[in-house]
Parts: sequence; C-alpha cells; structure tokens
Amino acid sequence: MSFELPKAKGPVQDVALQGGYLIGFSVQALVALARAVLRGRLSLQETVTQTLFIGRVSTGPSLLLMIPIGVFVAVSVGELAGRIGAGGYSGAVVAFIIVGQASALVCALMMAGVAGSAICTDLGSRKIREEIDAMEVMGIDVLERLVAPRLVAAVVVSLALCAMVTFGGVMACYLYHIYVQHLPAGTFLATFSQYGRTSDFVMALVKAAIFALTSTLIAAFAGLHAKGGPRGVADAVNEAVVIAFALVFIVNTALSALYTVIVPAVGAY
Repeated sequence: MSFELPKAKGPVQDVALQGGYLIGFSVQALVALARAVLRGRLSLQETVTQTLFIGRVSTGPSLLLMIPIGVFVAVSVGELAGRIGAGGYSGAVVAFIIVGQASALVCALMMAGVAGSAICTDLGSRKIREEIDAMEVMGIDVLERLVAPRLVAAVVVSLALCAMVTFGGVMACYLYHIYVQHLPAGTFLATFSQYGRTSDFVMALVKAAIFALTSTLIAAFAGLHAKGGPRGVADAVNEAVVIAFALVFIVNTALSALYTVIVPAVGAY
C-alpha cells in the first residue's frame, strides 16, 4: 500500500482528506492485526520490544502525574467535605473521580503524549530514510510488521498503567485522609467500598485500551505519512499529539455517557 496523501487545495479539503485517510488506515491496521494474530505472523520479538519500550517511557511520568492529581482531589474534597461535615465521604468521591475518570485519562495522556510521540518519531524517521519504501519493495506488509506489534504493546502497557495509576491515586488520597485530615481509615474504606464498584474499574480498563488504540493508530498514521525531512517528522509528531488529545476527550465523553446508560448509578437500583 502507498503511504502518500494527495495534496489538498484548502484547509477544509485537507481536514476531510486527513480524516478519511485516517479512518481507512485505522480499519486496515486493525484488519492487519487480526490477520497477523490469526495466522500466527505477529512478530513476538517486536511486540515484546515495543512493550518494554513504551512501558519504560510511560510508567514514571504516569505515576508522577497521578500522585499530584490524587493529592489535589484529596485536598479539594477534604476542604469541601470538612466545611459541610461530611469528611467521611471522601472515599466515595475518590471512587468516582480516581477510579472512574482520572486513571483512564492519565493513561490516555501518556499514550498520546509520550508513547504516541515516540511511535510517530520512529515510524516517521523510517519513512524519510525510505525504509518503509524498501520494505514494500521486498513485499513485507508494513502494517503487520511495524504497526500491529505497536498496537498490541500499547494496549498491554495501557492496561497495566491504568491499574498502577489507580492504585497510586487511591493511596495518595487514603494517606492524605489519615495523616493530614486525621480522619479514621474506616470511614474512607467504608465509603470507598460502598461507592467504588468493580464495573467502574473494568470500564476504566476498557477506556484505557481504547485510548491506547486510538493514540497509536493516529501516531502510526502520522509517522508513516510524514514527508519533508526531519522537520516534517517534527510536524507529524505535533499533529499526532494534538489530534490524539482531541479524539481521546471526545471518545471519553461518549464512553462515559454510554456507561451511565448501561450501568445505573449507585442507589438507583
């Protein structure tokens, strides 16, 4: 397949071309991934290498980002709850915010801003060095060989990160509740267990996997269609990160709305 975009004649046409080609590329990449898995042609070595690489560059920043978010939530909730005499319900708020929303969004930011930029840079560098063209000449399916392992690696790392940042955020709020607010641990755990559901955590994992797929597909598309030398690669990385951020928040809104329809709120049944 050719990784070249036709020249647009205006900004509106450019957006339409980018969107259409991105959708087509995403479908082809997912089909290539399914085909590679079913036929046993998925490169395990490349998948493991990419998993270790994405995990190495994303784990530290995600934890460093989640801990301040957890402390911020704990401080905000603790101050408000203390004013109205409901400090014991901080565990319920943590269950809603950290488990339900913040953990998946932190994973999305890492996948788009850290892992996505690295994937786009790697594939874009291969593109301008004409390695992609050489692989096509040799009859190697670029989507199966390069894109599919990165999709699998991104999903695996995103799921692991979601679990880790959820634990880190909850622990930050828990420690603040005990050692700063000097409130009993039992009240936090009681409200957390009452309002925190397994379905919320499962939905966070589903969101994290979808965000990882979305960010990786956008990064791979931008990288494989980079042109104009090193500056073109840099422009592709910036474009991929911005588009991934925008789509991730749109997808998160849609998934959250769908989840509230499918799973009733606590106390509604």
